[in-house]
Amino acid sequence: MSESTAKFRFVNYKIKESSIKISTDKQLDPHINVKFDTSTGTIIDGHKMRLDLATTITNGNETLTISVKAEGYFEFDNDITQELQDKFFKINAPAILFPYIRAYISTLTSLSGIETIILPTLNISRR
Repeated sequence: MSESTAKFRFVNYKIKESSIKISTDKQLDPHINVKFDTSTGTIIDGHKMRLDLATTITNGNETLTISVKAEGYFEFDNDITQELQDKFFKINAPAILFPYIRAYISTLTSLSGIETIILPTLNISRR
């Protein structure tokens, strides 16, 4: 039995920028808000794509702000339709990239002297 390769594939990611700001004069509010900002895909070499995904986490009393900007790299077959390419890029690519950002935020907070933030799994295609 031969294996077929997916028409849309995750290649790699990079954390391009991150920051954490903690106000120590107040108790950290455990309630968090997560915001995403995805830019449209940048086509590279005709069949490769880059997704820029910015994630911002704040808490209720503004004692914590975390900002992470990541790039996800994907490739797709040349015979894929534009409609399918758009669907993969707008829905699947952010969903594939987010767990890496989620893990990064957990590690960042665990090494920052505050309680580790473990973001829930999110359906970011609905955001």
